[in-house]
Amino acid sequence: MIISMTGFGKAEGIFENKHFTIEIRSVNNRFLEIAFKYPKNLTPKDLELKEIVRKKLTRGKIYVSISLNNNGDSKLNLSVNKDIVKEYYSILKDIRKAIGSKEKIKIDHLLHFSEVLSAEQSEDISDEEYSFVCSLLNEALGDISKMKKKEGDYLRKDIFERLDTFEKEIDTIYEKGKSLLPLVRTKVSERINQFLEDKSILDEKRLELETVFLLEKLDITEECVRLKSHLKYFRDCAASDEYAGRRLNFLIQEFNREINTIASKASDAEISQLASYLKEEIEKIREQIQNIE
Repeated sequence: MIISMTGFGKAEGIFENKHFTIEIRSVNNRFLEIAFKYPKNLTPKDLELKEIVRKKLTRGKIYVSISLNNNGDSKLNLSVNKDIVKEYYSILKDIRKAIGSKEKIKIDHLLHFSEVLSAEQSEDISDEEYSFVCSLLNEALGDISKMKKKEGDYLRKDIFERLDTFEKEIDTIYEKGKSLLPLVRTKVSERINQFLEDKSILDEKRLELETVFLLEKLDITEECVRLKSHLKYFRDCAASDEYAGRRLNFLIQEFNREINTIASKASDAEISQLASYLKEEIEKIREQIQNIE
């Protein structure tokens, strides 16, 4: 299946006057990387929370933010970092002296520094509250999964349209290559005969072998057949229930390999032009595949 690696999901909920907001962003990445930002009392649950994400997402750089706002009469315990206050106060005095200012240093000057005050979170999170957070996380994961699937549908449509065009051009190259083989055979024989002034010493069997060898070097039938096979497997992978990103990326490399071989063998201007066009299409498909999970 084709699922986009980029997306956004969000879920909100209130537990005992605590308003939780969970936001998830995902961007392209070769592997799965998960980065969490959450209240301190969730730190012991880090591995468990990441495992929840791993069960739903398989690739990409995942950013998960869990924020908490206390509502109603919930008390927020603040403490003053006295050592930091003294340090900032000393720095402000030095600045005042350096610029020759007589302005008094006020408390609100110190409060501009975020480290001066710290909010104390409860040391532990209750099982009920943690269960609520997990439920909310799964809801946010469901939200981002919907968006990733929707984006994947757009990618699938664009890629498959390009593949249809790609296959038609491969058929054109195949038929053109077949029609050229008799002409190539004649030209090869003529060129060999030009180097043999005395035709009486011409070894017909050797000539036949050399001609076959040269024709095989110019024949693009095998490359076209393999490309058709790769195209079928590509569509099968995209239609399966498994995540297809890595396999499709491998297949597009095989597409490129076969087209490069066709371009190197091409003895016809039209085939060369078609091969160049297909290489451009492969690059466009490759760019789309980089965004598939």
